[in-house]
Amino acid sequence: MRREPDFDELIGSDVPAEERDRLRRAHDLLVRAAPPPELSPELDLVPWPDESQQPLTKPVHRRPLLIAAVIATLVGGGFVLGQATAPSSTSLSTEHVVRLAGTDLDPNATGVLQLGKADTEGNWPMALHIKGLDRLPKGGYYDLYLTKSGKPVVLCSTFNSNGGEATIRMNAAYDLSRFDRNGWVVTRQPAGHFKPDQIVLKPA
Repeated sequence: MRREPDFDELIGSDVPAEERDRLRRAHDLLVRAAPPPELSPELDLVPWPDESQQPLTKPVHRRPLLIAAVIATLVGGGFVLGQATAPSSTSLSTEHVVRLAGTDLDPNATGVLQLGKADTEGNWPMALHIKGLDRLPKGGYYDLYLTKSGKPVVLCSTFNSNGGEATIRMNAAYDLSRFDRNGWVVTRQPAGHFKPDQIVLKPA
């Protein structure tokens, strides 16, 4: 019989309580959920760049274990961790586009979120194109959230920015009809800050 992963062994005791509670809830959902379906052949048509523009930095102590936990959580919950890459002239077959504009926290930033056609299993290939997001101090990172009633409720992807242009590709398996029509925002997460309350990109 396969042994279920032990949350305390995976995370440890030195993670801030708020982040630990959030990861605990996601971990419990993942343990109860069935294994996700294999990627369908249709996703082979989506181009995935070979090289990463910038690796994720370490926002908190024990970050490697946290990244592993978040990757497992996002895959089980419906999203995979985004890969930030240099802009590409090749794009997926777009079904819907959400244009994002910078807020007062980063007024010069812009973004475009492309949603591809869902496959037979209900997976949506997606690509987030960003431009001008500030490079954050060491330990900081950005999150892409789905919103409901205008509030960030579901973490979709985590990435960094060098201040220029980049594309973050991911795959979604949520029922998007349960969220706002153009319900995506990008939040700024300084080192040690885990609340999605610093929105830097929102629907234009």
